[in-house]
Amino acid sequence: MARTRNIWVLPEINGNGEEISKLSLGLLTEARYVAEKVGGTVTALVLGDQTQDYSDVLGRHGVAKADIFQDPLLQNFSAEAYAAALLPRIQSEKPWLFLMGHTTIGRELAPRLAALLGTGVISKCAKIELSEPESPKFYRPVYGDQLFQEVIFQTDNTMLVTMDPQFLNVSPAARAGKVRALTIEPNLTAESIKTRHLDYLPADFQTVDVTDADTVVSAGMGAATDELLPMVEELAGLIEGAIGTTRPVVDGGKISRERMIGQTGRVVSPEFYLALGISGATHHVGGIQDSRKIVAVNRDPRAPIFQSSDVGISADLKDVLPKLIERIKRAKNNGEIL
Repeated sequence: MARTRNIWVLPEINGNGEEISKLSLGLLTEARYVAEKVGGTVTALVLGDQTQDYSDVLGRHGVAKADIFQDPLLQNFSAEAYAAALLPRIQSEKPWLFLMGHTTIGRELAPRLAALLGTGVISKCAKIELSEPESPKFYRPVYGDQLFQEVIFQTDNTMLVTMDPQFLNVSPAARAGKVRALTIEPNLTAESIKTRHLDYLPADFQTVDVTDADTVVSAGMGAATDELLPMVEELAGLIEGAIGTTRPVVDGGKISRERMIGQTGRVVSPEFYLALGISGATHHVGGIQDSRKIVAVNRDPRAPIFQSSDVGISADLKDVLPKLIERIKRAKNNGEIL
């Protein structure tokens, strides 16, 4: 008798969440895609200290079932608590595939579950190939994202996979379905959890992943000179923006590769994206299209970046940056901005 190929997915929402993130919707879309290919069903897992009705959005993205884990110790993420809550259910239901995001949660939880279940993990997966459903192929970037490694699971246990957020797409199901929700109370004990949540600390905008940043200041070849780059960094500090860049700047060794934005780099969706000295090549613009507000400064009035910008300024950065930095500093000192 063939094994039922049920797909479990962990969207990063909990009972206290106010909205479902793009990452979570991307995971739900990927889970539905896999289920359609292999003839399985999708079960979403929601963990928190109180329940909240997500049946509408889950149903619109192809989820058939939702397991709602409710316990006071699940108020904040803890790999120990999450694993303790999920493990008995996984052992009982034996899902075929378990998808998580390659995020702080997924990177910590997936290896712990793998050790407890005696299975493996494919981390930072970019693509799942299902031409042979009995033996799916998983592809993950290696060698600085220059190549893809093909991986095939050799296990009858649940396959654990963390998906790279930059390769996830969001697409609702063609027809919304009704979600069957089951509330589970794992009855966790405080003594069994060795670590506990104390507080959330705000992210350091200078080191935060550009995909998580609300403000991104991106330097192209026109801004990544020895003269201008220190001013770009100072400006980013003043407006608490993460530094981003383009492939030519990375290839020139000016800014590290993890800051590269574009179709072959990081795909970002900040509230504010400031493009400095960026021409606007197609592969870069493809990585910033979900930004809420794009402002570009380039001395070439015909630069393609202006076609994708909400506001475009044709000017020399040597003139603009010192004046802009001085104006922001004055505004901060006068209390005009905080």
